[in-house]
Amino acid sequence: MNDQDLLRYSRQIMLPEVGIEGQQALLDSTMLLIGVGGLGSPSAMYLAAAGVGHLIIADFDKVELSNLQRQVIHHTDDIGEFKVDSAKAKMLAINPTIKITTVKDLSENNLNAWVAKADIVLDGTDNFDTRFKVNQACVIETTPLVSAAVIRFEGQLSVFKGYEVD
Repeated sequence: MNDQDLLRYSRQIMLPEVGIEGQQALLDSTMLLIGVGGLGSPSAMYLAAAGVGHLIIADFDKVELSNLQRQVIHHTDDIGEFKVDSAKAKMLAINPTIKITTVKDLSENNLNAWVAKADIVLDGTDNFDTRFKVNQACVIETTPLVSAAVIRFEGQLSVFKGYEVD
């Protein structure tokens, strides 16, 4: 880490649970974020700010006016733009030192390949079929999965290492 990195991440580095080693681990890590909507949007901003070195963001959807009150990474000027492109611009404005890869065509055919590139996956999708397939890919590729969902005023968050035997 250079002096700029030390200053940028100083508040995290001060935490005994993080320190220099933990921050370096973040900088060296790759995370696949699936869905840049209601959950993925704030997650993307915080992950970029925290210094996750390579963020792969996947979403096929475009920004709509009805997204703006809850998908805070997107702005009015982004309407009609792919969510991953809108998110990438904001994430790089927060932290220009990270690498961001955008994926607009995540499918059953390439899901395992993208999961295999990641150290961890954050699934913020909003349908059970996709969530099941993401979980299955994470088990096959032995990649930890953070799964989150929100509906109305309720939410859930789980971390899975389904490939480990109890």
